[in-house]
Amino acid sequence: MWTARKAGIWGYASLLVGLAAFHVDFFTNGATGAELSRGPYLQLSTPQSIVVVWRTEGASDPRVRIGSSPNELNRTISSEAISLRVSADVKTAGKVPLLYKETASHASSREPRSVNPSTVSNTFQYEALLTGLKPETRYYYAVYDGNRRLAGGDQQHYFVTSPPVGSDAKMRIWVVGDSGTGGREQRDVYLAMQEFTQETKRDIDLYLHVGDMAYGDGADSEFQRNFFAVYQPTLRNTVCWPTMGNHEGHTSRGFSGFGPYYDAYVVPTAGEAGGLPSGTEAYYSFDIADVHFICLDSHDLDRSPDGAMAKWLIADLEEAQGDWLVAFWHHPPYTKGSHDSDREGQLVEMRSHFMPILEAAGVDIVLSGHSHIYERSMLIDGAYATPTTADGVILDDGDGHPTGDGAYRKSAGRNPHEGTVAIVSGHGGGAIRRIGTMPLMREIILEYGSVILDLDGDTLTGTMINKNNVQRDLFSIVKRGKVCAKRVTKPWQPAPWPSNESE
Repeated sequence: MWTARKAGIWGYASLLVGLAAFHVDFFTNGATGAELSRGPYLQLSTPQSIVVVWRTEGASDPRVRIGSSPNELNRTISSEAISLRVSADVKTAGKVPLLYKETASHASSREPRSVNPSTVSNTFQYEALLTGLKPETRYYYAVYDGNRRLAGGDQQHYFVTSPPVGSDAKMRIWVVGDSGTGGREQRDVYLAMQEFTQETKRDIDLYLHVGDMAYGDGADSEFQRNFFAVYQPTLRNTVCWPTMGNHEGHTSRGFSGFGPYYDAYVVPTAGEAGGLPSGTEAYYSFDIADVHFICLDSHDLDRSPDGAMAKWLIADLEEAQGDWLVAFWHHPPYTKGSHDSDREGQLVEMRSHFMPILEAAGVDIVLSGHSHIYERSMLIDGAYATPTTADGVILDDGDGHPTGDGAYRKSAGRNPHEGTVAIVSGHGGGAIRRIGTMPLMREIILEYGSVILDLDGDTLTGTMINKNNVQRDLFSIVKRGKVCAKRVTKPWQPAPWPSNESE
């Protein structure tokens, strides 16, 4: 099913012109009594724009109002400038993109007690592209049905546009994966992050989810219950940049860009937020300040070095600007948590085919999930072999702690093969487990939690906080001056995992 986002968010403009007549005929003037069923939440922020998304049960006359304070929402975006998508049961007078509906063949083979993954009936999804904004500026907003406010117009519904591309990085990033259970551990991890930001008096600026945000099958109702309902206090004022996990992959497909995962998110496909156009929501890139972010699909697309995703990555990195490079996807290149990266094909291929490309471009941080554990590597480069070994691939075997062995050091700017820190943050809510010891890891912690990355100019600081808001790991990367990378002989090694505990 073709939608506006296949052509990129700026492709909305042409779609909206075609839908304008439909909006006039379909929407009534004034309130219609529709009820908010999801959101509002933020997507695809740039220095001059952002997307606000929400759903209603039943048709409405959608409006967004924005302004410099909750009491001064003096700019209105009306229905003619808002993209519409509907559940398959909705009868429309024009051609409108549809939200996910399970095929008849899949429905006939599904277990009788399993969750129906289709979009809830009578659902209307609105995606409002707000343009003409000022960089690094806070705006408040509200969404309406005609003149009836559905949500917003308060201190909690706001967004801050991205800083100018190329400016010095100053941002806080929350990283979590494998969280979407809807259970107590997920909520405790989320609460711990909120407490940490309050205590340190610094909010998160963006949210990276490294997959499996909607157990068990990535169904539409599971997204609502296990993702949106849990994280709405953050999603209404912070953009979540996602990557698809294998559980979302039960119902969503990267090759078609169709399914509940693709309905939920709006990500750049045409270079709208910097980076090279990918033409797909399955993998993409974006720039914030002097950081270039790369998101890959490690689940269901071709992971060969000659595949479309690898070719796009090479081309994107050739043009990428910025001093920092952050990459994220679901299946970890290095892990011995609940999964083994020396035995599972997706993990082996991401390590052997994509890590060389990224390290040649000077990647600083690689983030993943899938394995339900927290693992954090030393400063590594060239660990592509299977089975994984620490021999000849460690550039700094210290703990990376600013007051311990000291921060990991790299040259100013972005330079090839000066070292990467690989993090597995798959401990956000799914049952934690460990099966062995990955020799590249400096920290291996079998506790629920999440990761905070603080970028301040030439320094990146990573903190792992567990579900009780206890700091369990701290490391830094400093990029300053000129550093001559040297490989460590006989590097420090983590203790083996007892065999009687790894069964």
